[in-house]
Amino acid sequence: MVVPTPAPRARPEKIQAVELPVIDLSRRYEAPGLIVAACETHGFFKVINHGVPQEIIAPVEEQSLRFFNKPSSEKLKAGPMNPFGYGSKNIGFNGDIGEVEYLLLGANPNLFDISQRAKNISDDDPAKFRY
Repeated sequence: MVVPTPAPRARPEKIQAVELPVIDLSRRYEAPGLIVAACETHGFFKVINHGVPQEIIAPVEEQSLRFFNKPSSEKLKAGPMNPFGYGSKNIGFNGDIGEVEYLLLGANPNLFDISQRAKNISDDDPAKFRY
């Protein structure tokens, strides 16, 4: 038996622009409440005044792009998450079809060492990527 797929939901004629919530971490006492509100209303936010130097951010972004540009078969070697590692999920229940990918890394080196699987994450220096 063949069953036709349901028609996609009609999209609104006009899409409204939404301003990205910006959280200023220099406002120590207000930031936690603003983060909760941004997560509840938008699901994401941008952080400013976090104190992380650009010379630390740039290599992490470069390594992340290199990892996520690898073929799926290579990325899957860095998973499954247990509790850290690579994962991906299909999305698309409301017409927004696609896949979301993520790589969860631990901040505490005493709890779990992702560098055991990091050769699949970074070709250069797995420990460097982690730190």
